[in-house]
Amino acid sequence: MEVYFFRHGEAEPAAPGGSDQSRHLTDRGKRDVHTVGVRLQAAGVKPEAILTSPLVRARQTGEILQQVFGVKAEHDERLRCGATLGSVQTLLSECSKERVMLVGHEPDLSTIVGQLTGGRVKLSTSAVARVDVDTFEPGHGILMWLLSPKLLATD
Repeated sequence: MEVYFFRHGEAEPAAPGGSDQSRHLTDRGKRDVHTVGVRLQAAGVKPEAILTSPLVRARQTGEILQQVFGVKAEHDERLRCGATLGSVQTLLSECSKERVMLVGHEPDLSTIVGQLTGGRVKLSTSAVARVDVDTFEPGHGILMWLLSPKLLATD
């Protein structure tokens, strides 16, 4: 299985007294997500499913990726802040697709990628890591690549 761990785009700060859950993507965040998505598509990435955290910034990221890849983005509570390897294992065990893009948050995604691969990574906003797995157990994943929007000169 190919799993793409995509961190949501840059989000606005929470308004005073506002909720972290309702933060929206900034214009830059939207541009970065779109650019990374288009570059991934041009490189032959073809997710069969896009699953996102239910938080606004992740759902907005998923909507942009849905437009780029033509695959319906669906949100799942198990990808909200605090997601764990166990919650992702359960989520993916219920998914019959071979190429799945997960849109979530930090430090969750980096931690899960690290647990799967035995390495350490840090996903910036709009960054994506591809991990290939036969079984979702610690140390059984292979980090195929990690792409940051800064490498694509999206400014």
